[in-house]
Amino acid sequence: MSGRVMPGSPTGLPRPLRRPLTLRTRLVLAFALVSVPALLLLAALTYAYARSAYLNLKEDQVVDEVMNNVQSHYRLTGRLAGLHPQETPLGPPGAAATAGPPPPYLVLDTQRRVLVGVPGYPAGAVLSGTVLPIQVDTRTIAYLYATGTPPTLDAQSRALLARSGWLLLLLVVAVALLAVLSGMILARAFLAPLRTLQGGVHRLTLGQAPRLNGPLPEGEWGELFGAFNTMTAELERRRIADRQFGADIAHELGTPLAVLRGTVEAMQDGTLPVSAERLGRLQTQLSHLLHLSGDLRLLWLADAGDLTLQRREVHVPTLLADVQEAFRSVAAEHGISLDVVEGGPQAAVLDPVRITQILHNLVQNALNHTPAGGQVTLTADQPTPGTLRLTVRDTGRGMAPEQLPRVFDRLYRADDSRAAPGSGLGLSIARSLTEAHGGTLTLSSAPGLGTEAVLTLPLTPTGGPT
Repeated sequence: MSGRVMPGSPTGLPRPLRRPLTLRTRLVLAFALVSVPALLLLAALTYAYARSAYLNLKEDQVVDEVMNNVQSHYRLTGRLAGLHPQETPLGPPGAAATAGPPPPYLVLDTQRRVLVGVPGYPAGAVLSGTVLPIQVDTRTIAYLYATGTPPTLDAQSRALLARSGWLLLLLVVAVALLAVLSGMILARAFLAPLRTLQGGVHRLTLGQAPRLNGPLPEGEWGELFGAFNTMTAELERRRIADRQFGADIAHELGTPLAVLRGTVEAMQDGTLPVSAERLGRLQTQLSHLLHLSGDLRLLWLADAGDLTLQRREVHVPTLLADVQEAFRSVAAEHGISLDVVEGGPQAAVLDPVRITQILHNLVQNALNHTPAGGQVTLTADQPTPGTLRLTVRDTGRGMAPEQLPRVFDRLYRADDSRAAPGSGLGLSIARSLTEAHGGTLTLSSAPGLGTEAVLTLPLTPTGGPT
């Protein structure tokens, strides 16, 4: 049975329903979602305030009109009878109107009685509450009472408020469009460093070594660009180191293999007679290859995080004494004094096999660089609570300052030590094993003053491989 391929999908895999929004689009939408509701709220508050202010103005106009009407009528007639300051009330004269809302203001006599009846306020009714005095020549002739009814707006006033509302709405639309446009411009400017960084990451995935040149931006972008440049420089350094490491490994393996092959072929065709001496040299080359293979496997396990440590409580003085005993004959053969200075903690929880391997590498390195009559010293102390410090110090030739940064590089050997035994992986292995214990390994040296290797370890496990 044959499967059916989805239209437009050569692999038969469903395509996404829609493209995900870009970061720029999301920023613009964020500008819009924040600005538009805020603008609408501001417009609504502005319209409400303007309408309230306009109604207050109309109310003041009504008050002035009623007062002027009453004052003019009183000056002409000398009395309040026959006063019609507002619309003519419904119903017979002197009776309360029965339909419609009352006018905004009522005129009361000096006894606070309603002069003209309106709906809800019959003529002659006595009212209490806040009133405004109406005076003629400093004499109060009547009072003005507010009913709470808003003033009636004419068609012109309603049209003015409507135009004001539409104008505010158009202003909101214009400002919203301006906000979106500004958001697009700001998003483009803000994301420009990100596009530069994205291009650098893309080139990095292609195996290139990009570097973000030019002046670094300020703030977080500058820190990110600096970190990216540092990362790419470190990756390039490691790439070159790995390439050199591969070439060195090929050389380290190729040389003894070529010697083995040539010697075996010569003995096979009778060019060289088989002898114990030649077989011994072949055995030495095979031992070198096996040792190199073991070192490479150990480094690979450490890099992959698969290195297993068998931690247990170890008696530190015994550990140092075992290392001293292992190299006693070699040191004596070369006329070098190998001493142990005991001190510090007596016990520590660590992998004795791996720590012994570290110390063997450090002591072997010290013996290789110390001339006859020199001294190599192993010291144990406790610089801080919970910390064990093991120091291997020699009185050898020392190293130049430019050599120190590379001493832990794999297969690196100083020019004056290439004739020394070993694969050039000892210090790299020592550092990897130290880091697996959660410790540090540092090296200090100066020409003519010897070298000091300091191994600092926690007395109890702090994590890492176990």
